[in-house]
Parts: sequence; C-alpha cells; structure tokens
Amino acid sequence: MYKLDSIKDYEMTRNLNLINLKTNTLDSCFDDSEVTSFDNFSFMKVGETYDCKIYLFGEQKFEGLEFKYIRDVIVGDRTLVEVSNDLEDIYFVEKNKIEILKVGETFNFNYTRKDIIQVNDKIHPDFIIKN
Repeated sequence: MYKLDSIKDYEMTRNLNLINLKTNTLDSCFDDSEVTSFDNFSFMKVGETYDCKIYLFGEQKFEGLEFKYIRDVIVGDRTLVEVSNDLEDIYFVEKNKIEILKVGETFNFNYTRKDIIQVNDKIHPDFIIKN
C-alpha cells in the first residue's frame, strides 16, 4: 500500500510521489495515463492510500541495482516479473528485458524511470490491448 504524498503536474503528464507504507520508501513515479485514455489515474488524491504497482523502465545491466526475482505476473495484457530490492520494495519489470531466471535469483537492473502502471483495480491503458 502506498500513500500519495504529492503530485507535480506538467503540461501533459505528472509525477506522483508515493510513500510505501511497509518500507517507508518514497517513490517518484511518472504518470502519463491521462495522455492515453479518459479512463486513467486522475482520481488519485494527495493524502489517500492506494494499492499500486510500480514499473521500472530500463534494462538488465551489470551497473544496475540488485533485485530478486519473485514471480511472473500478468498486468493487463503483459507478462511482467515481480522483483524486490534489499529494502523489500516491490517493483515490476518487463519479462523480456531480463535473462531467464529462477525464483529467488538476483540480477542487476538499470532503470531510468519508475512508472505507475496500476492503482487499485485500474490498469494503465498502455498495458491493455484495445480491440
């Protein structure tokens, strides 16, 4: 669970500062859901608590931070990997961005951005195939 600490609005996007209530980590997450759909994360309010999934935008590299492979998950129409860092923060990465690993193994991942991809039951529009 995360508490929304602050929102910084830009022209078309925004950054959400989320506090992980379990680990007390502050994650600054990019939100472009309003650009892609009217069904987005605009309902979020500062001070409120949400169940969120945070996506790490990057690639597996030696100079990246160490993460542990937890399990495969489906978010919308994508297969992602649930990972954790040494603080036990949970994040998600694209399965095809990492070498095949076994549950519990560690790997280094270099990310440039954290994206909000799910809030409660609402999934980011980019993670849902439109028919």
